[in-house]
Amino acid sequence: MRAAVFHEEGKPLSLEEVPYPERKEGEVILKVRAAGLCHGDVHLVLGEWSGDLQISPPVILGHEIVGDVVEGGKKFKDGDRVILYSSIGCGKCKYCLSGKPQFCERVSVVGVQRNGGFAEYVSVPEDYLFKVDGDPIHLAPLADAGITAYSAVKGIKRGDSVAVIGTGAVAMIASQMLKSNGADVIMGGRNPSKLAKAEEMGIPTVMMKRKDNMNMSQTLFSYSQKKFDYVLDFVGSQSTLQDSMWLLSREGELRIVGEFGGYLNVPEQLIVLRGLKVKGVLYGSFEDMNGIIKSYQEGKFNTMPVPYKLEEINDAINDLIEDKIIGRAVITPSSD
Repeated sequence: MRAAVFHEEGKPLSLEEVPYPERKEGEVILKVRAAGLCHGDVHLVLGEWSGDLQISPPVILGHEIVGDVVEGGKKFKDGDRVILYSSIGCGKCKYCLSGKPQFCERVSVVGVQRNGGFAEYVSVPEDYLFKVDGDPIHLAPLADAGITAYSAVKGIKRGDSVAVIGTGAVAMIASQMLKSNGADVIMGGRNPSKLAKAEEMGIPTVMMKRKDNMNMSQTLFSYSQKKFDYVLDFVGSQSTLQDSMWLLSREGELRIVGEFGGYLNVPEQLIVLRGLKVKGVLYGSFEDMNGIIKSYQEGKFNTMPVPYKLEEINDAINDLIEDKIIGRAVITPSSD
């Protein structure tokens, strides 16, 4: 079968013929219909997470997978279309037992520690699959961008004021969900094309350029002239995190989703005297996967897929690095 294989940091993925996957006990073989390209994949390719994640090349990346069952199902029959929850836990710890295997100390992520979806076929644990219907290209972003966005906005109510920092796929889905749920949302970012797309969807935006020695948070406040109940940072860089908690109203909450290596420096009195909170958002739970599928079926957001063929995957990676993709790049490995 054909696959895009990660061999070495800083090098393009290698398009090659690889063996058909070996199915282990409790696993099923999926014919991959679509696999989203996440910024996490790019971090791995560029070597930006060296030392943070254990990964042993050669490995097939791609953790955002929709496929059809072709072999081995007990819960699902051949031909069923399914979406993958990609964080495979030990199944025994408190996190796994509570439906949050992304926090398992022994977690193994499909497309990171084990072969993923940038291939025609993949073998995955059946217990981590959810049945879906529809166009796989539109469904694939739900498997990571969608569930992460759902987790990031959970608990935010109608009328809450929310600043969304970032214009990537996760931020776009989250902003649509917030608007649909009645929150007062504004998006800040640096890409004018993406901001224009958000405006088309009815989401107010602000161009967060550096000016007059102001960081991005100060630029956002200078435009909005108000503080927020929630700040959702989908970038996580030094530029976005610096002073971000000053944007919060009393008892406000900063939720950090992006992983661009920034540091959060906060005076403790700011936290104490204003009753502020900080929360890290890593993926989502099994419950969140059910929730995002339901929200998608209810038409609360568009996943905004941008399709690429498997042989175009390195073009997709370059386009993502150059910030050219409005929405989610989705790889289609199968030719039929």
